[in-house]
Amino acid sequence: MNTGLLDFRTDRDASLKLIDWFDIERVRAARILVIGAGAIGNEVLKNLALLGIGHVFIYDKDTIDMSNLSRSVLFRATDAGALKAAVAARAIRDLNPNVEALWESGDVTLDLGLGVYRTMDVIIGCLDNREARLHVNRACWKLDRPWVDGGIGQLNGQARAYRPGHGACYECSMTENDYRRISVPCGAIASRYASEGKVPTTPTIASIVAAVQVQEALKLLSPDVWEGRMLDGREFVFNGTVGAASFVEMPVREDCPAHDLLPPESIVELAGATASRTTGADIVGAAREALGPDAIVDLNFELAVERRCPGCASVHHLLRPLRKVFREDLECEECGRVGYVLSTHTLGGPADEYEEDFLARPLSELGVPRLDILTARGRGGLEVSFELSGDAGATLGWHAGEDSSVDEEAANART
Repeated sequence: MNTGLLDFRTDRDASLKLIDWFDIERVRAARILVIGAGAIGNEVLKNLALLGIGHVFIYDKDTIDMSNLSRSVLFRATDAGALKAAVAARAIRDLNPNVEALWESGDVTLDLGLGVYRTMDVIIGCLDNREARLHVNRACWKLDRPWVDGGIGQLNGQARAYRPGHGACYECSMTENDYRRISVPCGAIASRYASEGKVPTTPTIASIVAAVQVQEALKLLSPDVWEGRMLDGREFVFNGTVGAASFVEMPVREDCPAHDLLPPESIVELAGATASRTTGADIVGAAREALGPDAIVDLNFELAVERRCPGCASVHHLLRPLRKVFREDLECEECGRVGYVLSTHTLGGPADEYEEDFLARPLSELGVPRLDILTARGRGGLEVSFELSGDAGATLGWHAGEDSSVDEEAANART
């Protein structure tokens, strides 16, 4: 490159343009989803902003505590109580106004539509639990999207890259014991007051792991250039206790249930369909038009339909994901007995057992997130997937400005 054409006084990207492999136009066009805006997420987002990543979507469910300030470069004391995702988006726009930052607040395992993943070039996971990682891994593998995972402790940390069709996925390394740890026994519903565990970390290890994650994300934007030199299928392990780093090969599990790619040609974009306006009956109707009268639609979660009381036989409509039903919700208001839940993971199946015709309700009232993708199944193994593409503008309307975010009231409602 002719460095004489660069103006180091006015061009914030001038130094980056000196790097022979750094594709500035590719970086500016990139769309990266960052899930988690805690200690690692702060460092990841800072690095993405400094690199000039064009479009960043931030997803996190938590609010800022004062204890976060010791390891979160984007947060200030005046941000206490605010949504992490919203504050982080504002902070990286301040850091680099060329970055278009969107944010949303919610539970990634329930509230983030699969269509969001589908629009991204790379997903970076800054998560603190195995259940969320498992969900993100399956979503990425299903939609053929690479993702980079990171985890930290006090002085130690690790980073792993996963690229469908190129080595192991996150779930490949899970054991039966791992599955048992994250599964909820049948009939066991948690209390809404169950405390969340806290993991002690330092800002230094968060910086190290996040730096590796972002460098790998950069490579994944141009995989042909970096083929054979990326972290996909391997784990970077940093042992800060003794100041040593190593790599671990991750074996592929041939029968891994996560390796279920959704063929792009099987996805039908329903331009006029939105979670808030499209009903369950509408999506079942589309499925039966495509696959025949017996087609059913799979939800991406177990839907709690009703709570029934064994004492007074009263019925209470729940209509939300089973994971959002708590023990306190099972107590009957009429007689005080603990009821039981009727649930389903499909739309269009037998409805005689339910008191209400819940298919008449909008999908959002059943817990389906915006821009989700629902798969319909017919006879003979035929399948088709429907994307609620009418939500794309409201969910991913990339634009610059102070309020480049989803509707704040809607986001807060999901926290």
